[in-house]
Amino acid sequence: MRYGPTLLLGLLGAAAIVVGVARPWANATANQPGLPTIHADVTGADLAPLAGALGVVVLAAFGAVIATRGWVRRGLGVLIVASAAVVLVTAIDPPGATSGLRDALSAKGWSGGALDPGVSGWRWVALAGSVASIAAGVAISLYGARWATMGAEYDAPAAAKSDQPGSTAPQVASTEAEVWRELDEGRDPTRNGEA
Repeated sequence: MRYGPTLLLGLLGAAAIVVGVARPWANATANQPGLPTIHADVTGADLAPLAGALGVVVLAAFGAVIATRGWVRRGLGVLIVASAAVVLVTAIDPPGATSGLRDALSAKGWSGGALDPGVSGWRWVALAGSVASIAAGVAISLYGARWATMGAEYDAPAAAKSDQPGSTAPQVASTEAEVWRELDEGRDPTRNGEA
């Protein structure tokens, strides 16, 4: 699997989860004699608050994949799979959908009786997003350690040198005059002493 397409698939899937959970998952209409038809809906966040939180976790984890490498990146892939799987199960069978609809109708004046329940398309958006996130998470956990990472130039200079055994941290220009002299001579003052 390739890095770019996998990350794009995962980000789109995570965004679909976040948006889909915030929108109505179930709706219902009820008729009462002598009263107008009552309409009510409940969002995925109303039915499963954990799904909304896990959607944000999945989105943040995909963002973190960019800045990590090795086993940390693979661990993020596992976290993504686990979190998206919970959202998937919740979207397939939302807990308390019927009672949530009854409560929403009651808040609008429904006093009981027959109701006509329905399913919103946003529930399927969240479901599809969780499937896409699971697929991308599996790819990250399997292949993520081999993918490109941010270069070492993004690491702190002292940290990059001190990680190597037997080496000392580079001497960095300490005064403003030394910094400007290094820049005038075409050298990076943060890499003083490096080839």
